[in-house]
Amino acid sequence: MTIMEKIVPFTKKNARKGEKVLMNKVLLIGCEVLKTQIERQGKIPADAVYLEQLLHRTPDKLRQELQQLIDRSGRYQTLLFAYGLCSNAIIGLRGASGQRLIIPRSDDCIGLVLGSRQRYLDEFRKNSGTYYFTAGWVDGAPDPLKEYWKNIEQYGEEDSRWIAEETLKHYTRALFIQTGDDRDRFAAAYVRQFADFFRLRYEEIAGSDTYLRKLIYGPWEDDFVIVENGAVITSELFADPD
Repeated sequence: MTIMEKIVPFTKKNARKGEKVLMNKVLLIGCEVLKTQIERQGKIPADAVYLEQLLHRTPDKLRQELQQLIDRSGRYQTLLFAYGLCSNAIIGLRGASGQRLIIPRSDDCIGLVLGSRQRYLDEFRKNSGTYYFTAGWVDGAPDPLKEYWKNIEQYGEEDSRWIAEETLKHYTRALFIQTGDDRDRFAAAYVRQFADFFRLRYEEIAGSDTYLRKLIYGPWEDDFVIVENGAVITSELFADPD
């Protein structure tokens, strides 16, 4: 199945009462770890496609996949990205003439699940050495504890632990973001195990759907980057607006 064949179509029949319908005009492109949280907002007025989270490990590959998807999406007037900068994977993307690209003005997806870029920055200033989790990330993303378990057979326990701990040497906190997901309870238990294993402080915080809902329904104000008519996405666009 090609990536375009994975698009989940939106139809007028599926729209919520009173919702403005933009038939086949909008495509939402997101990371698969956000899929459950996005779909919980109801039937969104857009087609949607989700890319695997593992692409974050190679930003150049993620950028390539996103650009290929953009290049095949000519029938859509607006592309919504459920991504932040994500290790600059967004930088360099270009839409078609007459097409509008809308991206959250956020360093990564963490701001999207916390509800705003500012809330993420507040948490970062509070403790820059934080490893963030949601149920989606626990379920669909690699992390040092999973890598440790996977590596034991090949490298042995001692070397596998060293590799994992080296990855986390600048981290002091494991923060679980509650998103109202049915998997939250089990995911939180995993994150506690993660924190205990690596001797990190465990904390929980309530997430928010506010930023995601603004991405889906608007308004797209200062907390979004908007690129139109074939312009290239640059890092300067993500600077705080004056």
